[in-house]
Formats: sequence, C-alpha cells, structure tokens
Amino acid sequence: MQFLKKFFILIILSLSFISCSGTKSTTANTTKDGSSIKNAIKVKSVSEEYQIVRQLCPNCKMNGQALLSEGNKHYDLLNLTNEKGEEVKYYFDINSFFGKW
Repeated sequence: MQFLKKFFILIILSLSFISCSGTKSTTANTTKDGSSIKNAIKVKSVSEEYQIVRQLCPNCKMNGQALLSEGNKHYDLLNLTNEKGEEVKYYFDINSFFGKW
C-alpha cells in the first residue's frame, strides 16, 4: 500500500513538471510584452495569439483584430477591454506563418 502511495505521488509530480515545461515555451514566447510592434510577441498561429491573450488578459472582451504591416513584416493587433473597462492592445509578430498557405 505504501508503495502505491509513493508511486502515485511520483506520477503526479512528473505530470506537474511536464505541464510546467509546456507552459515554459509559451512564456518564453512572451519575453516581449506585446505593447508595441517593436515588442511584438512572436507566434506560430492565430490560435496561439488567442491562447496568449487569455493568459495575459483573463476575462477580457475582444473588440477587434487588425493586420498591420511595417516594411516587409506583418503583425496582428488585438484590441481588448479588461475587467476595469480599460482598452488593452497586444501586438503579435506573425511573420513565421503569414502568407505561407
């Protein structure tokens, strides 16, 4: 019985570490805060943009999305309203996938 307890604790801890490593890659992507084109968050898909926004701005309401170009580079701008009623904007670098389909 004692062995089973230790085994299940080991499994739970292992799964916790695995889930943390998955979060790490997204966090690594957000070293830039998305506050401007210069600080745009690099993403590999639109769905990744929405995943990051849900993490950075939980319970925010989506107001719109815009495609921006600067030079030969392309960015998505997501406009949101937070729970305090303040407008929040996040810029995403979409050059890894934009126009490649």
